[in-house]
Amino acid sequence: MSGRSLVTPHIIVGHLAPDLDCLVAIWILVRFGGAADAELAFVPAGRTLNDAAADADPLIVHVDTGGGRFDHHHSADPTLSAAELVRRALAPDDEALRRLVEQVTRIDNAEAFTERQPVFFNINDLIAGYNALFPNRPHHVAQAMLPNLDAWYEHELRQVRLEQAFKRRREFQTRWGLGIAMQSDDGGSSRLAYSHGAVLYAYRDRQGYMGVAAQRRSSVDLKPVYQTLKRIDGDADWYLHPSRRLLLCGTAKAPPRRLSTLSLDDLVSVLKER
Repeated sequence: MSGRSLVTPHIIVGHLAPDLDCLVAIWILVRFGGAADAELAFVPAGRTLNDAAADADPLIVHVDTGGGRFDHHHSADPTLSAAELVRRALAPDDEALRRLVEQVTRIDNAEAFTERQPVFFNINDLIAGYNALFPNRPHHVAQAMLPNLDAWYEHELRQVRLEQAFKRRREFQTRWGLGIAMQSDDGGSSRLAYSHGAVLYAYRDRQGYMGVAAQRRSSVDLKPVYQTLKRIDGDADWYLHPSRRLLLCGTAKAPPRRLSTLSLDDLVSVLKER
């Protein structure tokens, strides 16, 4: 359901050297606000286009600058960001978008991490790189980031779908401890399975790809399972990882020559027996 309450803008105005919050606010207007054809303009932070009042013209929308409807800098509320204000106006009921923007808001308010920040390359580093490549061309930065934000949103959609599928999970006992099996369009989720106490999990996706994975520090050895599968499902393209804690029949990286004919229940039965 859309919460759209905004005239489709002809011009979207952000600030120079746009940061994550500014870029996500622009992206939401483009992706959810029908503004794919809008012109992008950039002004010094805090300013407005032609120094006009931020919300004087409904066809010109300012984000993260100018003190208008979609600028949160007048508030000390740490749950607000420009992206959050735009989200509330255009797509308040989209759960995947809510999750994405919640992370953006925490980053923008320096609340992304409760402890020392990790040193891994992150999305802010990517944006900083684009701004370094195009220091005088913020339009290039915005256009470069739009597909990255599309990809992030697709990731959040997938997480929502996985969580819905996980509610229908099957729990079972193995010699190593709790197992969890789930069937979904997107396969399985180690994060969900392990957070619910599973030692291993099994999955089947919409393409018929199947897999079993075990926690890295567990004592699970899937070689006996692999040997059984090769005996009862010998035509299928099963692969046992050298760690013996990962067993696969088809992935996006290595599509199988032959899919397994087993159901997820069949696979669970094998895991319960070993």
